[in-house]
This record gives sequence, structure tokens and C-alpha cells, in this order.
Amino acid sequence: MDFEYVSLDKTGKEIRGILSANSIQEAKTKLKETGLIIVKVEPKKEGIFTSTQKISDDELYTISKEMSVLLNSGIVIDRALKMVIDSIEQEKLKLFLENILKDVKGGKSLSSAFEEKKMFDSLVITMLKVGETTGNLKDAFDNIAQYTDFRIKFRNEIRNAMAYPMFLVFASFVTLVAIFKLIIPRFFSIFGSNPKHLPFVSRILYEFSKNLNTKTELIFTGLLIGIYMLSKYFQLNLYRRFANYFIYAPILGNLIIQIELSKFSYAMYAMLKNGVEFIKALDLATNVIKNDFIKEDFKKTSPKIREGKSIGDAFEELRFVPPIFKGMVKVGEESGNMKDMFYELYSLFDEKLKNTIKRVLSLVEPIIITVMGLIVGTIVVSLMLTVMNVSNIKL
Repeated sequence: MDFEYVSLDKTGKEIRGILSANSIQEAKTKLKETGLIIVKVEPKKEGIFTSTQKISDDELYTISKEMSVLLNSGIVIDRALKMVIDSIEQEKLKLFLENILKDVKGGKSLSSAFEEKKMFDSLVITMLKVGETTGNLKDAFDNIAQYTDFRIKFRNEIRNAMAYPMFLVFASFVTLVAIFKLIIPRFFSIFGSNPKHLPFVSRILYEFSKNLNTKTELIFTGLLIGIYMLSKYFQLNLYRRFANYFIYAPILGNLIIQIELSKFSYAMYAMLKNGVEFIKALDLATNVIKNDFIKEDFKKTSPKIREGKSIGDAFEELRFVPPIFKGMVKVGEESGNMKDMFYELYSLFDEKLKNTIKRVLSLVEPIIITVMGLIVGTIVVSLMLTVMNVSNIKL
């Protein structure tokens, strides 16, 4: 059970967070053992906007990298955890690790202590369990660090690639709002409030500008907020459901497939490298796929392999996967080297993804500029037509 708490540290700084415990008394005991002064502890309230607390990728990378280095130096697990805790400044993360250290000292396995916190995905927990089974936790933490580093770099690459197009879209939107809110109303106010004698294009711009008022903006904003609240209340991720269909778009669909296959291949490589059996690795790696159509497609492969089908034949029936992916999986199965083959697939689709993004962005940027040019050009022409026909306009 999760409890929300408010506490004070030794300097009097307020700390808020969420703590897992079997009872409110146990939650208070855990907080006291960390040296915090308890202000309030109560069961976590589930609301429309509440979500499961998670450790960020950056935090997970820091923890796993430091643990890998310390364990590789021969330091025992509880001492390594204590040293990581002492090096962390963030109070919530420090408290989280202190609770794990307490569980480990109490006799729990490290993977069980991590799993009970419900702040990690199953892929990370499985890596830790395999590391404990093989007696090689340092490699388990090293693999977690490498996988997390991949996710961080992958996310940053996507964000960096989208930064300039998003800036163009935002700048274009601000420019158009400024034109329709400030320039056009003042220009047409010269000709009075009767647009009947204005040229056709000018009348359209005038009416659009007239209707773009604060009331319209508030209604539009309220509509967006209402849709978001309803989607959270009914647990419907409307954006994701709509985004699933992007896979059928000519260029965007190819981009989505490359993103998903790149993530899937690296997850398979990380799992197989860590000693996870193929079926288990397949189930875990399938969960990193975000597009529901591709994920459902991959989910069908695991039962087929359990029924006796070869890996290559099971993957051959995937609908959204390109032939090169299926062919390389078959080669990996025949050579008995699936781990390295999935790394090759990751490298292949990662490179394809970067090239596709470059091609898409090379198209997106001129399209945005061209559309903006057409809109601004239309506005300029309409204003010129109005000026040219000023003698026919009754003021």
C-alpha cells in the first residue's frame, strides 16, 4: 500500500513523497528510521490526475552505474548501497534507497526489495533476478546502466531532431495569432464595421479575425482541458489510440516502425546478454513497444514458439516488420547467436531511423515555410486588394 507523507529534514526543509508500507504505522517507522521529522502520513489518494511514481531514467542510470562500479571493486551489496545513498543529494531518492537498504539488511533479496517499490519496469527487475541467480550482480547493474543510457540517448536524439521543426510551428502560430489579433482588426477598422463592400478574400480574413476573440480562445482551451480530463477519468489515452493509426501513414508509418524495432532489438540484446531465456526476453522486450498494433503483433510470437514453431517462422508472420528483420532473425537462429544478431538489428534500425528523420525534417521545414509563405502572401494580397478598391468601399 502507498502512503503520502510530509516531513522535515534536519535543516527544517519540507520533504513530500510517497512511501510503500503494509500499514500507516510501518510507514511512520520507516520515516523515523531515516531521521526525518514526520508532519503528516496518510494513504495515497487516487484521483483523476494521479499516476504511479517512477524513478526517472537519469536517476536509474546514476544508481545502476555507481552500483556496477562499486560491486566491481569488491564492495558488498549493503555497503555499496550505503555509499550510493551518501552520494545522492535528492531527498526522495535517498529515502527510497534507504528503504531498500533496510529491506536487504532484513534478509530480502535485492530484486525483491526493488520489485516491492513498484517504481521499476519488469525488464529491470528481471535483470536483477538473473544477476542474483548467477551471482553476478555487477554485470546486471552494468547492463541496466547501458540499457538506460540507450533510452536516454534515444529520447534525446528524438527531441533534438524535433526541436527546430517545433520551433518553426510555434513561431508560425504566434505570428499568425499576432496578425489576426493585432494587424488585421486595426487595418479593417478604417473601413468601418460593414464588410459587405470588401473584396471576397478580405471579407474572409475580416470575419475570421472578428471571431478570433477571447471568448473563442477560452472555449477552445476549455474543450481541450475537458477532453484531457475525460481521457484520464475513463483511463483512455486518446492521443495514443489516435497515434496508433499513424503507422499506416506513408512516411510517418515507416518512421514509427523503425523507432519501435530499434527499441525492441536493443531490449532483446540487453536481456539475452544478461542471461534471460529467449521466451522471457521476448515477453519483456515486447512491453517496451508503444504502438499497440505492433505490440499486439509481437505478442502472438511467444505462444507460437512455445507450441513448437521455430523463432524464424514465428517472426515470419509479423505484419509490420520489414523482410530484413525477419531474415536476420532466421540467420541468428541458425547460427545460434541471437544476442549479437539483435544488436546488429538495433544498429541497423538506429542508423535507418536517423537517416529517415533527416529526410523527414528536410521535407517538414520547407513545407512549414511554404505554408506560412502562402498564408502571409494571401493576407498581403487581400490587404492590397482592399487598398486598391478603396474608392468602391462605402465608409
